Amino acid sequence: MATVVRPSAEELLSVYQDLLPQSLVRGWVKAAQVTLYWRLLTPLVILWGFIFQRLNADHTCDAVVSHFHTGAADGLAPVHPTAGPLSRRLTSESTAAYVQGRNRLPLAVLQAALQHVYQVLLGWLQAAPKPATTTWKGHALRWLDGTTFRLAPTAALLAEYTPAANQTGRTYWIVVRSVAAFCGFTQAVVGYAEAATTTGEAALVRAVLAQDPTRGSIYGGDRNFGTFRVAQVARAWGQHVRLRLNPGTARLLFASLQLPGPLHSGADYPVAWTPQPKAQVEPDLPLTPVPGRLLYARLQRAGFRPIDLYLFTTLRDPEQYPLAELMALYARRWEVEIDYRHLKTSLELAEFTAKSPALFRKELAAGLLTYNLICALMTQAALKADLAPTQLSFRRCYRRIRAWLIVGLPAWVDTPAALTEYLLARLARCTLPNQPHKVQHEPRRVRRRPAVFPALKGSRDAARQQVLRQLAGESDS
Repeated sequence: MATVVRPSAEELLSVYQDLLPQSLVRGWVKAAQVTLYWRLLTPLVILWGFIFQRLNADHTCDAVVSHFHTGAADGLAPVHPTAGPLSRRLTSESTAAYVQGRNRLPLAVLQAALQHVYQVLLGWLQAAPKPATTTWKGHALRWLDGTTFRLAPTAALLAEYTPAANQTGRTYWIVVRSVAAFCGFTQAVVGYAEAATTTGEAALVRAVLAQDPTRGSIYGGDRNFGTFRVAQVARAWGQHVRLRLNPGTARLLFASLQLPGPLHSGADYPVAWTPQPKAQVEPDLPLTPVPGRLLYARLQRAGFRPIDLYLFTTLRDPEQYPLAELMALYARRWEVEIDYRHLKTSLELAEFTAKSPALFRKELAAGLLTYNLICALMTQAALKADLAPTQLSFRRCYRRIRAWLIVGLPAWVDTPAALTEYLLARLARCTLPNQPHKVQHEPRRVRRRPAVFPALKGSRDAARQQVLRQLAGESDS
């Protein structure tokens, strides 16, 4: 008698039942207006392969092919009347068919799946017993921040992106800039954009906000986003902002009021933000002044240097949105750093092995889709347990979801409904530990261990030539 039961792909994460049904995937492929001939590995199977690659500890294509041969994805493809299920019809151990399918699957399908998962997540929140707790004063919260991803240089990538550079010149790696907005309640990705490092973060905000289906959200950003351009885009898309300003920008806004004296802590002034003559703006959007409030507070804490915090917000009612509450809300901006840690550390999205821009964009979208699927399960579990999703540990939930995928669950959990309920109950118990003695000033450094081989600097081809020259010198001697 079996002691472990393996869930099918339809049962895992409810991916192909509630979140990504086959009819929707077919519609997205058709909407992409590409004519493709799919053999054994249909778009549904390829999409699952992308997700499995990110969930699995081994992210190689060969690991996906091995997964298909186990029969775990048989439920995603129709059973042939004579040849049988997908795993029986797969006779080759080569990755060629799967790699070709990855290249054929349109990027728009992955992006549509990412947006659809978040739409389903919104529906769950609206149907929650306490929907008011998912917002702040009736507004959805969005944490806006940027990061970079690293790729090995290839001719195709070098034509699209630029290598990283520092004070000593260009480095080996290609660095891609990205900006994303995360939901303040579910931690899910609401929208994202990527470009070369020659493009500023503020220039990517428009593409991010265009993906948000909710209007009236509050976007919070640090000083990189404290520009008129971001406020201009937010107004055009019907969103609010709460942006940290650099001191120079704050002083210019205060000077426009023509009031005597410098800014003092606790200042709260209504302003109309007008772009400076050389400011970067969206030329096709209105350039009229953005009305809002200029806020300033000096934050002091024993044992720390004081912090001067300048904010601009389009929440114009000081009685409904007091300065102290907006300052406290800004203090939650650090949550976006945790979200990026989940993406880049837990899901290992810091570095990609793609050799072309098209495949990199697909792998990035697939990674964000996988992240949103985990956030969706965590949100489901939290709502059932009357918790906030941020009270659950992403890393612990990720381990249990991956164990369900690879190992399975006890055989006594014998029905699909029981499988889901069993997993959600386990995830709801994965709460974050209470760490009252954890310090907030821990240095962001790691202790390096000695490596077996020295670090490679520069091109690997140049290193190979150097080894050949050394070998030639030894043979001559």
